[in-house]
Amino acid sequence: MIPILRFVNRWLERIEAWLSWAAAGALIAMMGLVNANVFLRPAGMPIWGVFELVGFLGSLVISFSLIHPTLHGGHLSVELLVSRLPSQAQSVLGVLNRLIGLFVFGLIAWQTARYGYRIWATGQVSGTLKMPLAPILWGVAAAFGISALVLVVDLLNRLFRLERGAP
Repeated sequence: MIPILRFVNRWLERIEAWLSWAAAGALIAMMGLVNANVFLRPAGMPIWGVFELVGFLGSLVISFSLIHPTLHGGHLSVELLVSRLPSQAQSVLGVLNRLIGLFVFGLIAWQTARYGYRIWATGQVSGTLKMPLAPILWGVAAAFGISALVLVVDLLNRLFRLERGAP
């Protein structure tokens, strides 16, 4: 089981790196679009659909960036309280925290994927650019699903004493 966990850990780190770069590219595209629109609008040449594109890119930036702190234990915790507890209580709270996160991330992934399917089945598109909405929703669902998988692997790592990150 441990070699499989090491393989999955490496695989998740590669996915996280790729999605972090995709999020960075989406953020740069957002900044470029907004700045170009700000400078071109007074000249009478606004970029059509910037508001929609920035919204779509923003959802990808946030969801793709979520995997990094999940993988590296960067989410906020109440360190002041938890650090004063015995190590066994810290471990129990760490597991409980990850189980709650797994439930929340899994629920968001599932419901977002379901909503994406409904949007796709009805053929709904964005208002201005007429872009299909389902691929954006599926990207968000995939990112939350990967974050949930990271938490599952983290729990298994803890079970097999391959600890990574904070308690």
